[in-house]
Amino acid sequence: MIDALLAPKITGEKSIPLPVKFRLLLIVSIALATVLSTSWLTLWLFVSLDIYLWFRSGLTVRQTVKRLLAMDCLILFTVALIPFSVSGEPVFSLLSFSATKPGILMAMMILLKANIVLLAVMSLSAGIDALTLGKALVELGVSRRFALLMQFTVRYIEVLFLEFHRLRQAMKARGFKAKNTMHTWRSYGFLFGMLLVRSFDRADRISQAMKCRGFRGHFLSHEKRLVTAREYAHFVAYLSLVCLIFCTSFGTFMFPVPIT
Repeated sequence: MIDALLAPKITGEKSIPLPVKFRLLLIVSIALATVLSTSWLTLWLFVSLDIYLWFRSGLTVRQTVKRLLAMDCLILFTVALIPFSVSGEPVFSLLSFSATKPGILMAMMILLKANIVLLAVMSLSAGIDALTLGKALVELGVSRRFALLMQFTVRYIEVLFLEFHRLRQAMKARGFKAKNTMHTWRSYGFLFGMLLVRSFDRADRISQAMKCRGFRGHFLSHEKRLVTAREYAHFVAYLSLVCLIFCTSFGTFMFPVPIT
């Protein structure tokens, strides 16, 4: 996601015709509706909506699958124990621990919700750079300091990684080999300590350079873009669709066959 915020803007006919602040509101609404939904039908309808938004975003299949797999590897460690911690009908046993059917369904639902939210975030944030995102957050009432902190984090996290890589290469050039010894742990402590010192030094130089260029706590921008009636209509349509899909979670009386 950091690479996406540093990438150039995506333009073209497939882009979603919504201002950045409306995209952020739509991301929040989809995330809240997905998390609060308890119906499988509702979740699969959100999957359909995400697929449509993804198609309009211009993202490639490789980018999308790579980011989803990176998140799933973390989520799997979280939901792996849920089938063994929920009471119900046992399905299989592992080392005298029984996995239950309600636990398996709960783990699958959590995993599906996480993928729905991430796919919505990727689709609606495609083509948005860090500076534009910061200005949109300020327009929505977020603290200007928080938006500025987010912009600097996105900009300089790669710089810190390159600095870490240079220090690591210097250690290898001096014959360092990582082992489970006190020397190794002490060397890593020195490594992160030096990275912290260099980070403070670089931050001070950047601060002085920005002050010399007239920085007063926010980025100046002469771009003033008015929201058109068509964009308002698109946003209302998307938001109404999200609300309609979310309402299906409460309309179980319409489906005589249990969804789960």
